Amino acid sequence: MKKEDIYNVREFDRFYTNVLQLTDKYHLHTQFTILESRILLEINRGVNTANQLLGLLKLDKGYVSRVLKKLENEELITKQADPDDLRIKVLALTDQGHAALDDINHRADDQISSLFKNVEKSEIKHIIDAMKEIQTKLDNND
Repeated sequence: MKKEDIYNVREFDRFYTNVLQLTDKYHLHTQFTILESRILLEINRGVNTANQLLGLLKLDKGYVSRVLKKLENEELITKQADPDDLRIKVLALTDQGHAALDDINHRADDQISSLFKNVEKSEIKHIIDAMKEIQTKLDNND
């Protein structure tokens, strides 16, 4: 890859990070970090063990374990032994966890709507198509 292309990708990454305020300590002006928010989202989507989260997020086991413990202490998730394999803990959102995720999702929807408020519908489709193409090209590019 050419140096200029690398620079342009990195420049876009910095832009996108700033636009979505991803470097803020708390995600979307909530009490949660972006990782805590993501973990709540993934558990809700059916990722229900720590090992599944590790595979998906590609993060350090100790880090994910600490975040899960924090979410459990805040009564946002539960960890229950899997009846088929007692060594495995199944993760689930509590009612409080669902409420927190609903708030995060609402804020995320508002953020994206606001971001695109002055963009024409045809341009939005073009941008989304470009995003999908990026995902397709870079998926499984470990």
